Amino acid sequence: MSLEAHIVTHTHWDREWYHPVERFQQRLVALVDELLDDPPPVHESFLLDGQGIVIEDYLAVRPDRAERLGVLLHEGRLEAGPWYVLADELIPSGEALIRNLLAGRRVLQRFQAESPPVLYCPDSFGHPAALPALAVGFGLPLIILWRGYGGSRWPAGDTVRWVAPGGEDAVLFHLPRAGYEFGSHLPPDDVGADVRWERMRTELVPRSTSGVMLIPHGADHHARQPRFREAISALEHAGQDDGVQRSSLRRFAERLLERCAAQPLPVVRGELRDSYGYTWTIQGTFATRAHEKRLNAHAERMLLRESEPWSALGARTGASRRPLTDRAWRTLLAAHPHDTLCGCSIDAVANAMELRVRSAENQAMGIREDAIAELIGHDAVAARRAPDRWQPVVVVRNPTPRARAGVGILEIEEWIADVPVGPGSAPTKAMAATAPTRKPRVPALGAVQVLSRGLRYARIESPRDYPDNDLVSVTRVAAWIPDALPYGITSYAIGTGAARRRSPAHPVVVDQRSLRNGAVVVKVSGDGAVSVEQVETQRTIASLFDIVDEADIGDLYTPAPRSPAATVAFRGARRLHRGPLRGELVLRYKVLDPEQHRRGGSADIDVHLILDAGAPFLRVVVSGENRRENHRLRLVFRTDVPAGAVWADAAFGAIRREPIAIDGNEAAMEHAPRTGPLQRYVSVFNERIGYTVFSDGLAEYEASEDGSIAITLLRAVGELSRNDLPERPGHAGWPAPTPEAQCLGRFEGAFAVALHGPRLASTIDAIERCADDVLNPISGVTLRSALRVPTAISGAELVGTGLAFSAMKESEDGHSLVLRCVNLRDEAVDGRWRLAFDAREVCVARLDETVVAKLPVTGSEIEFHAPPRGIVTLLVR
Repeated sequence: MSLEAHIVTHTHWDREWYHPVERFQQRLVALVDELLDDPPPVHESFLLDGQGIVIEDYLAVRPDRAERLGVLLHEGRLEAGPWYVLADELIPSGEALIRNLLAGRRVLQRFQAESPPVLYCPDSFGHPAALPALAVGFGLPLIILWRGYGGSRWPAGDTVRWVAPGGEDAVLFHLPRAGYEFGSHLPPDDVGADVRWERMRTELVPRSTSGVMLIPHGADHHARQPRFREAISALEHAGQDDGVQRSSLRRFAERLLERCAAQPLPVVRGELRDSYGYTWTIQGTFATRAHEKRLNAHAERMLLRESEPWSALGARTGASRRPLTDRAWRTLLAAHPHDTLCGCSIDAVANAMELRVRSAENQAMGIREDAIAELIGHDAVAARRAPDRWQPVVVVRNPTPRARAGVGILEIEEWIADVPVGPGSAPTKAMAATAPTRKPRVPALGAVQVLSRGLRYARIESPRDYPDNDLVSVTRVAAWIPDALPYGITSYAIGTGAARRRSPAHPVVVDQRSLRNGAVVVKVSGDGAVSVEQVETQRTIASLFDIVDEADIGDLYTPAPRSPAATVAFRGARRLHRGPLRGELVLRYKVLDPEQHRRGGSADIDVHLILDAGAPFLRVVVSGENRRENHRLRLVFRTDVPAGAVWADAAFGAIRREPIAIDGNEAAMEHAPRTGPLQRYVSVFNERIGYTVFSDGLAEYEASEDGSIAITLLRAVGELSRNDLPERPGHAGWPAPTPEAQCLGRFEGAFAVALHGPRLASTIDAIERCADDVLNPISGVTLRSALRVPTAISGAELVGTGLAFSAMKESEDGHSLVLRCVNLRDEAVDGRWRLAFDAREVCVARLDETVVAKLPVTGSEIEFHAPPRGIVTLLVR
């Protein structure tokens, strides 16, 4: 087998890490300036780390050099993309990874440039099982990665074929043990180059499956090394018999793929989270700065399930908001790099990340508000100028592609007083106002249950007028919604008309220490133990959860839990909501330090048990005040499924996970934690029953042999990196204090538990529907300035057992509605989208929206075939 080794000069650019983004941006400007002044020659390249955001960061400072930069990108002498950012791949949703690739492609399209045909992932802390599907969906036949793969449980060579759950496959090329730094700091002299090549050769050649090898020549935040031309020439000379040559990533990929097409490759499947004994896998960051993962999950859901769908439906007849959704996504994606979203950066980086995530969520809420107003025909200008015609309504939305009934949580605003602003607005007399005690009337909904009351200022706004500023009462209520339309918007007038009787078949009944709704019975014993019974089967969990707090002497990369555990004392229970639509009990706990030194305990925790009418699940909402450093606090859900199969939600569908068992030699480099990444839910099954825990954003779980599922509420540590941990000897990053990572102060987490059957098609479908009910509930807000009661709107309905909604958005070209779903089953499913309009053209497309084939058009219904575990993307006009 002939050999060829391609030297690809690059930099690995962590956008922020042990410095904030602004400092690294300054160094980036100097690096790129040098490249533009002295660019690589034709047929060579400098790789800007596979991401497009570095181009934007450079041009934000040097817009005057855009033309020169564009020429080199177009010619391939500078290479970038396909990603927008080199993100963590296990915490973001699969759709967020798609938006990442779409945004990266847009950056390059500005310069009529393309990325190399490579999904380049040089430093991500593990990779999802669906990554080959993303590669194929963007026309990228090759994946290059490092962490998460390699060692005794994988094929020995550097090249394999990686198959996704849906059957898509890509060639995987695995970097050497030193990863992307393998060819850094090359000696510029012949003697040194001979020695260096011999050392390289002993690692590269035995692992080479195809004879085509990669020498990445660069390192973290490095510009080209001094005397780089001499160093590359010296290495070429030293390895001339082995085909060592200066190259580009594109050229390497083309040559590797040519060789691989002519020979069989070993096949691997599943996610890649095991490089133990080969290089650090870094699987301990899923609960680092846990609240930031939760913030990100909330922002993603807002964009994916509300902003994009409503704006896409509105764009059919109104204004396109795609530039706004793109902007919101870019803001959020800037929080996704692995050192950022994983939380393993200095405090300044974490603070900046939170601002970005909150900014993205603010943008998403504004997009949703404007899109819904357009869909229901609300003219803000006309309304602002006609206050005498206002007819307040509650606008109720269902952000799921299925009709459903259930409890909706609504905010009802009622006018109390005008509050002028500006000169002359000082009050002439004191204005006394209190929240009304009467129950608001929404006759079309019938009886509502009051959850809370309050006062606030609210404004009726218009883009052409000053706001109308009012003091309003705000009543948060639970209402029974029996007919929420799929991706529907229904408005209900406030305060007039005869009330309709709308009530669930099984309301919630609440006693001092119990909740029941016909499907679920919850009881709290005198010692604080919570039992849950599934009424239909009489299946009972005698003790639903424990609170476990233990010391953690680790760092931001690696947990190092230590015993003894703290003592948790039950402090009583009280009834908060009596039903009939929502019942709620509040349980109080105090966590005491193991040494009992801290007065008042190390944490006060409230656990809210919430049961809604008609719901087959119990919500468990935890909030508290953390006053302790260097510890890990977890909520451990007890199940009745010991030694069950664990299935965890991940990008484009749940995957089965088993603990990674490593030997002593591998553990000497790095321990394998029993924890794993959690997106929306994790389930345990045996042949008879199953049990699922849903999480609204906290991203780490541990499933134990006894069937318990522990969710990490917070992990409080104060160092970026330590070098004295048995779990991972050596520094994983530059040491720095991170006092804000101790997560002192308030913390929250929201969960739900459901008891169900074994892992059959019907159960898979029920879990997905339950996830929607838990995480994307029916909700509503008041539009006080409505001039009429808007007509109800139905957007799109997805039909097919086991089919899960993935995306509804405007297409990249602005001409189509993108509909995407995932088949969660291991067998094919025939599905259907039902639309509120007749389609003129329907095409099957790749994930990047490249058309693959046309489908027959049958009016408002679109029939399609979803292969086992397949992702189906349709473009509808």
